[in-house]
Amino acid sequence: MNKKTKILSGVIIIIFSLLILCFPKISKEGITRGLMISSNVIIPSLFPFMVCVSMIIKYGLSIKNTLFNKVIYKLFGHTFDIFLTFLLSLIGGYPIGAKLVNDLYNNNLIDKKTADIMLVYCVNAGPAYIISVVGSTLASEAIGTVIFISHILSSVILALVFANKLKKSTKPMNNKINKPSLFSEIFVQSVGDACESIVKICSFIVLFSAIIAYFDYFSHNMTIIKNVSLFLEVTSAIYKTKNVYFISFLLGFSGISIWCQIFALSKSRKINYKMFVFGRILHGALSALITKILSKFLKVKVATFSNGTVLKNDFLYSDVTLLISIVIMLVVFLIFIYTKNSGKFINDVI
Repeated sequence: MNKKTKILSGVIIIIFSLLILCFPKISKEGITRGLMISSNVIIPSLFPFMVCVSMIIKYGLSIKNTLFNKVIYKLFGHTFDIFLTFLLSLIGGYPIGAKLVNDLYNNNLIDKKTADIMLVYCVNAGPAYIISVVGSTLASEAIGTVIFISHILSSVILALVFANKLKKSTKPMNNKINKPSLFSEIFVQSVGDACESIVKICSFIVLFSAIIAYFDYFSHNMTIIKNVSLFLEVTSAIYKTKNVYFISFLLGFSGISIWCQIFALSKSRKINYKMFVFGRILHGALSALITKILSKFLKVKVATFSNGTVLKNDFLYSDVTLLISIVIMLVVFLIFIYTKNSGKFINDVI
């Protein structure tokens, strides 16, 4: 961490501490909301699934020397073991994919480069969350289903695009790993791992709920601050806008809170942050584009404006402005990457 970063971090910490001391009620309301999200949504839906996923991985399910395995490797650059992680990330919810990728790395089944590549498309919202929570917020499960299909297609497309890179970096499976053989051992370890992960996830949700509460309180007449808060935590954001395409982008982008959860779950290695951010922006842009195409093709009626919610600047959420915002973010990021190291985009990102 350089000097400027330390100073900026220190200033932010001091400001947040003063806000807590001067306006404790706002912090309390935000934390209460975060605890409610954790207890009513995250723990009931995510914790049991994390235990089951952990048990599946520890059992070491695999398919070898089959046509299916060859096809999977040809398309995605995965062995079945790694492809299983990808499949589970599509249905498990945001932290599941990152946790499984990190487990593969810790078990020496993949190298760091492979782990960084997989994080581009293994960070996904679960079907229950998108179809039920997002769909009900938009008053249409059909729209939620369209967004979910877009979200999954975006991940699959990215997986196919990065397949060649993955083939070059994927290591052979390490057969010397000591795996528990008894069901009781697997069960106990899986529950412990899931418990540790869920505590980290809920901690970030509670913290960011408090931060967003301050953003909301001090941004009544400050549109820019309101808009920044949308990128902090995706669950809060979907209640503040009814723009389907923007919500689809945010689900792919996932939000800073989810990023912090992923960084915490991946603490055993240093993540390629440039590639991670690029992947989230790209995932979001693809999801929004596919949502627009599918909604037109399937003739699903969607809302594109904020229908009297917290945000009043409807123009910000128009299709044209959303496209311009995404393009600007991508251009800025591409310039940033291209001016680094070798000047070769792929080499600098990967």
